[in-house]
Amino acid sequence: MFKNITLELSLKPFKKTDDEYIRSVCAKIFEQWHALLKNRESISIMLWVGDGSEILDYAGDMDDTFEWCRFLGTANLPLLSDDEPPHTSLHERKQHYMPDAPVFRYKDLKKVIDYLKSEGKKAFPGSEIRVGETFDIGPEFAISDFKYNRHTEIIAAARLDHFGFVDSTAELHADNRKYAAYPCGIPEGTPFGKFLGMQSQEFLTDMGFDYLWLSNGLGFSADPWDKTGKIFDGENYYIDKLDETKRKVFDFWKLFREGCSFPLEVRGTNNSVGIDYASDGVPLYDIYNAGLNIVAPPNSPWAALTDDFGLEMMGHMTRVCELPNDRFPFRYYVHDPWWINSPWYDRYDGAPSDIYLPASISRINEKGEVESANSLNILSIDNSYGDMPDACVNEPLPHLLKAEKNAPDAPAPLVWVYPMREYTTTHDETVIREMNLGDNFINAAINDGFPLCCVVSTDNFVKHSDSVYKKSFLISPVPETPAVLDKLIDFAAKGIGVIVYGTKQKLETVPNVVGIFKADVEDKNTSLREMLANFGYHISFAKVKQDIKPPTMSISRYDNALLLSVYSNNTTVDTRLKFPLGAPVLCGRDTELVGGAAVYNFSRGEQRECRIYVEQESGVITCREKPPVNAYCRRSILISGLENATVRLFSEKGSEGRVSRAKNVDVTPEFADNFVEVTNEFGETYLEGKNISGQFFFSMGKKKK
Repeated sequence: MFKNITLELSLKPFKKTDDEYIRSVCAKIFEQWHALLKNRESISIMLWVGDGSEILDYAGDMDDTFEWCRFLGTANLPLLSDDEPPHTSLHERKQHYMPDAPVFRYKDLKKVIDYLKSEGKKAFPGSEIRVGETFDIGPEFAISDFKYNRHTEIIAAARLDHFGFVDSTAELHADNRKYAAYPCGIPEGTPFGKFLGMQSQEFLTDMGFDYLWLSNGLGFSADPWDKTGKIFDGENYYIDKLDETKRKVFDFWKLFREGCSFPLEVRGTNNSVGIDYASDGVPLYDIYNAGLNIVAPPNSPWAALTDDFGLEMMGHMTRVCELPNDRFPFRYYVHDPWWINSPWYDRYDGAPSDIYLPASISRINEKGEVESANSLNILSIDNSYGDMPDACVNEPLPHLLKAEKNAPDAPAPLVWVYPMREYTTTHDETVIREMNLGDNFINAAINDGFPLCCVVSTDNFVKHSDSVYKKSFLISPVPETPAVLDKLIDFAAKGIGVIVYGTKQKLETVPNVVGIFKADVEDKNTSLREMLANFGYHISFAKVKQDIKPPTMSISRYDNALLLSVYSNNTTVDTRLKFPLGAPVLCGRDTELVGGAAVYNFSRGEQRECRIYVEQESGVITCREKPPVNAYCRRSILISGLENATVRLFSEKGSEGRVSRAKNVDVTPEFADNFVEVTNEFGETYLEGKNISGQFFFSMGKKKK
């Protein structure tokens, strides 16, 4: 369950700055999102005021004006002139989001914050109401005289529209301007992290903010969108730079914390733990364990922009295998307040693909318990023109609530054993190369239909017994810790399938053991998806053209069922599925059986429940939800098209399953006696019937309390 909901918001909806207008906008926010916000422990509003330069420039005077996000496109570009065509790209010229946008003073911002808190408390008196500020490293969101005129020494090489990003490890040149934390100016050589921390403490306190969000990789990398950096240039590794780079990254956090005590939330990079360490020496394990009062980064919204859902899924799993506290974040991209795009419509086609896939991600904690996201961010609730259309609340909201309801509650069929600590504390170039290749290998595998969505850190994994994984199989890089390898070998001997991956040389260090399969990350013919056949999972695709991308999918567990969450880049692709217990029959779908496999043509984005498996060579199977019309049953599912099939049925937890031969739901059920309860070697319990033909109703009784 989402304990916290964060609604991200720019200042654009505040098109006037009088009290009543500000109050009315704040009230509308809580009214619009009421169905999502009710019964939450905390409700947060995260304000995209500008780009954070309002913090850097703050001198303590509430009557001062500041730059805010009042443009479309990159705010530090020249403004479109009257003689230039209005369709000029926003990457070439910025434009006003509205004529005569209001001038904001710091006292106006404080008024917005005060009304957000008061209207939020009025609407949800039982919830904590928080308001957060944001700081971004780039040129997009507001004009920054500090970053791109007065203190260009903190800017790394050009990255976006000819502008660079803030390097958090940089030092500032002297400046005699008055600042709230430095009334006599900035001394030469002041670390940027120290300056930002002290300025943030003054600004956040005076404005009434409750926390700060560091955006787009601040504190991690000056190139958060790239897979190269100070350690890796795309070809060569510069290990001699690793210690100094790590020290500077970690020093940023220590210096910031010396000046600022407010809670921190972070965006992180677009990449993974291993890629970030291999390219920029980001010591995420140390950052998590340094008592910095920081929340783990959420899933990157980059998939919406690049169609790389594998990178989003893979990267997020690496960052949540360990957590610095109990917050497990999930972020969803509805609107963009800067670039005239509303992803729900113009990137997702109104489909929930980037809801169900990342929401299916789970982690296994130290106790062997499954955890899923418990905090949700909505980026953002206003569009680039400062409007908050009801449709972009009402359309994605049912999917967000369904994803919350269907959150994983048991280990997925496939669990990734990930070595965060080992990776981010190594000085071995061989290991660094392995992590870089390995994380990219998993990224590509997920994009190829490898249904990975559950992760456990190696430090937690070694504490678990095989009972945690008896219904799963494991995938792991060649372990750096002998205890992890020993446990993988032990589990394989007990019937838990294992895939280890790495370079050919690294794989040679793993003994040849029955039940352990090896994947060479440098062999382009290696397909993790095809290797699943070793464990009885057959996933294949029929494509009109070879270069068409296959669906990205995950398989999670909820309430004794499997849930398939799917994104289809191309909806002409046929997906063929055959699992250890038979062809998976998805509720609400029809499927043709070909060679014993179920064939599906998935939509752009969907999530489907599987409780039924059929062993039958060919035919057409229909699975439809039907009304119970019976006081015994709480749920009834019709299965038809069976021809001498073996059928296996999984009831909901705490619910007795029965099979009825009645012709329809309006008559008293005729319970069949040719289905028996079976418990297999993996501890799975289900009803099994053999030589079944025609149709029947799978009825589930009321749940036992």
